[in-house]
Amino acid sequence: MTISAATEDCVVRVENLGIAIAADTPIQLVNGVSFEIRKGDYFALVGESGSGKSITCHSMMRLLPFKPRIEGRILIDGKDVWSLSNRELVDFRRKSVGMVFQDPLAALNPVRTIGSQMLETLRIYYPNADADELRNRAIQALREVHIPEPGSRLGVYPHQLSGGLNQRVMIALALLGEPRLLIADEPTTALDMSVQAEVLDLIDELRRKNDLTVLLVTHDLGIVRDRATDIAVLQLGQMVEQGPAAEIVSAPKAAYSKELFEAASVEWPGRDNAERRKAPACLTFEKVNKTFFASNRDKKMGVGIPAAKDLSFEVRRGEIVALIGESGSGKTTAAKMAMRLERPDSGQIIVHPSPDDVNKPLNVQMVFQHPRDSLDPLMRVEDQLHEVLKVHGWRDRAARRDHILKTIADVGLAPHVLDRRPTYLSGGEAQRVVIARALLLEPDMLIADEPLSAVDVRIQKHILECLQRLRDRLGIAILLITHDLRVVFEIADQVVVLRHGRVVEDVPVSMFADGARDEYTQMLIDAVPGKRVTRPRAADADGPEPRAEGRGDFELGALAGNARL
Repeated sequence: MTISAATEDCVVRVENLGIAIAADTPIQLVNGVSFEIRKGDYFALVGESGSGKSITCHSMMRLLPFKPRIEGRILIDGKDVWSLSNRELVDFRRKSVGMVFQDPLAALNPVRTIGSQMLETLRIYYPNADADELRNRAIQALREVHIPEPGSRLGVYPHQLSGGLNQRVMIALALLGEPRLLIADEPTTALDMSVQAEVLDLIDELRRKNDLTVLLVTHDLGIVRDRATDIAVLQLGQMVEQGPAAEIVSAPKAAYSKELFEAASVEWPGRDNAERRKAPACLTFEKVNKTFFASNRDKKMGVGIPAAKDLSFEVRRGEIVALIGESGSGKTTAAKMAMRLERPDSGQIIVHPSPDDVNKPLNVQMVFQHPRDSLDPLMRVEDQLHEVLKVHGWRDRAARRDHILKTIADVGLAPHVLDRRPTYLSGGEAQRVVIARALLLEPDMLIADEPLSAVDVRIQKHILECLQRLRDRLGIAILLITHDLRVVFEIADQVVVLRHGRVVEDVPVSMFADGARDEYTQMLIDAVPGKRVTRPRAADADGPEPRAEGRGDFELGALAGNARL
């Protein structure tokens, strides 16, 4: 398919794009992709991992990490990108396109200050400017992306900033040359909901203010619903559907598009947790305190970072408790203390005894946040699972293998996964391997730390179904640590909200968006992309329900059980 002739307001035209790895037997990654982006559009390129989204947008900057075989054309500002000379390409990258990469910490130089990296870029754009002018331009660029105290931020290093501030720095760097097109490749992956909303609002604000065209690459369909003017859906390197966002969201035509949007929708939970709250406790936190100190000197002076302040909550047998809050709220510290990987300063953490043996504590296992970091990249999956059982006294190899096959089937993995190394697994497969490893020892309780932070919506759905099935079949309790409220609505029975180490709320999920929550909790709810909160009507109330408007046209119904995010 070739798109019709470009008009004056056309910024990007991609015609029959094909990208393959040049080799004796070429490996086709993208095939026959065509789309057009006009001036001022907020264009979203959507698809799962491996669909060709990032390859397509990187090819628009000629930043592919391999020697490609290119078919078709990419026209930006009327220039054929893959026909430019090296000198023309440098000028094109300076003036026509800016790019925000997925991981800002990987894109920024860790041993240079933010200011030195910005000044280096500005010297290219303004070779005749003096040092004061360049510094003022850098400060103004940081101010434009709403970084507080921009002058003092020039002297800090990337690791001294939060993920949201680092992403703002990346946006400022991308816009220093005043490009017509901004490409944002998964700009909010693994950021908190509230920080995600801030970054995306910032991009939208800059688009409107500077008459900027934005190409957003994402697997988060909530973002697409909120902001995109046009959507293109990719599957296995091919375009399956494209058109105005309102049409694609309300009535997707392709089966794959429908499947993606159905996987992203979350029904408001009307489930009752009263019976589960009567079950025996598995884990109890009682007035737990924990403070981290940068040095012994700080410890003597009492200057530290509190991670837990009078932290109290319970997880009961057969219950899924969601521990939510922004980064730095103390969620992961609570999990580590429960696993005795960190020692509390005061208070009690009680792992209750097994109902079968009062002298034996319950078996608690943990699923860590980054599955690839917790798997040995050089060992086959099967060898790593055998190792866990051998350490715990399983001597019969045949019995171990039977138990492993049964456990991986429980998490929805096929036997052929056992022969692979972790580097050859998808994100969802790696996460399920880590869950299977934790389940091998038949735990009474599972602690899952951000198990879904970087996987696609369909894979998220599979993992959540897996956890719920395991809870229902085995009766295990789950402490689920997450910043994604859509996961909470999907699976949790009880919600514990943390802020600066303190419990702000501890309520059943059915009451979570009743409009009577703490101000901080309401801020987290309002930051969920692609939703509108509809508060429940009181039993004796007359007239229409009060409504708290969010971004987008999708309702989060109160107790009806039929509304969707």
